[in-house]
Amino acid sequence: MRCMSRTIYGKIKRLFLLYVTIGVLIVIIIFFLNRRPFLFSFSSVNNAKLYKYRKSYPGSYLEDYKPNNESYCNFMYNLPDEFSYEEEHLEYGPELGVNGSYKVLYNVIRAKQNLSDVAAVTYVTHITPDFVSYITEVVRYWEGPVSIAAFVPDSDADILTKQLIQLCQCLPSMSKVSVHYVFPKLYAPYVGKFLNAASPTDLCVITDTSNLITFRNRKGLIYPVNVSRNVARNAATTTLVLVSDVELIPSKHLASRFLEMILKFAKMSNFHFRHHVFVIPVFEVDNYESVPRSKKDLIQLVRREKAVYFHRHICSHCQKFPGLEQWLSQDSGKAVKIFSATKRIYPYHRWEPVYIGTKDEPLYSETLSWEGKQDKMTQMLEMCLMGYRFLILDGAFLVHWPGIKRKSPQSKSVSKWRYPHQLWNSRQYTAIVKRLSKKYPKNPKCKM
Repeated sequence: MRCMSRTIYGKIKRLFLLYVTIGVLIVIIIFFLNRRPFLFSFSSVNNAKLYKYRKSYPGSYLEDYKPNNESYCNFMYNLPDEFSYEEEHLEYGPELGVNGSYKVLYNVIRAKQNLSDVAAVTYVTHITPDFVSYITEVVRYWEGPVSIAAFVPDSDADILTKQLIQLCQCLPSMSKVSVHYVFPKLYAPYVGKFLNAASPTDLCVITDTSNLITFRNRKGLIYPVNVSRNVARNAATTTLVLVSDVELIPSKHLASRFLEMILKFAKMSNFHFRHHVFVIPVFEVDNYESVPRSKKDLIQLVRREKAVYFHRHICSHCQKFPGLEQWLSQDSGKAVKIFSATKRIYPYHRWEPVYIGTKDEPLYSETLSWEGKQDKMTQMLEMCLMGYRFLILDGAFLVHWPGIKRKSPQSKSVSKWRYPHQLWNSRQYTAIVKRLSKKYPKNPKCKM
């Protein structure tokens, strides 16, 4: 009898434990089912961000384009069938001339479309083969002409020319672009005899060339950034120019709204451009964000800490302009207007503003290289000594292609390769400052 009772008790105990276990499992399942929408939502948000990030490479919008039967560009020197030019077609850098190390072939592509009546400000920039894709974003948003100097030593010309041929078959706005080739005297541009221009059956998908190994990379050639800037500016067909880096995207209707403002100033009899330039504030945004088109959108990103002034984390003085906080405190609407007027003096003597000026502003120093950094400093010093006024614009801005640059623990070790070039630039600064001190009256407020 006692044995039977123990057996029944054991069965009841096991059943009880089973029911408790099942109950716990049910509670756990219900909990996760209730959490499931959130998990899916979180996953969807992240997937959307990742998709957006993947889709937002320069020129991604061209995936839906089809090549045209005819080129939108006006190629010169027998391109695109072959590439041939005479020695008489070649010129030299605008500053150093025959004493420089580079030659120039102007108007390899000559703009078909004359936009000087629509927006008479030329976007002036420079590229290498690994930055060609950014052209698609500049011509997408800039209303006026675009003048580009391309550094193309030897076979880099072949790579870049083929890229341009594709863009010219696919993108109608390439009709406002002119391209000029810059190359070392020792490495003339080479382009293969047969170029496969895009056909109507091809796609307009832009190839990622950001990690391209170029002739310049293999030979360790320095990038003559200021020769390229001077060449592209010199070739502009308008008096007003914006000298910019190709990754900087203009705000909505920047050129036309700027000209509307200029027309108002033109009615003032005492206004003149001499020794005046118009500064365009520059910003950068987070990887997952779209490039803001209006100041209102930009301010919202700044408040969410998704945008900062350009190079804030790696060179705090380079693009921080006087009155930045006040500039960001209010929306300016659709108009472009002058926010403030200043001079580039202490404590903003390290400021390297991007501005709209004329083709008559001082040239960039062609002895300085991109690798040596601070390649615009000597031009800024000369403008200070000449008494230039910098008119900071409101309602206009530039945004670097998404991705905020930050310093990392490895930054110093990674940058060691720059040291010899920085030393070279430093020596050039000394020589240039000495020359400028003889040319202009001394001003202790003008520093580098």
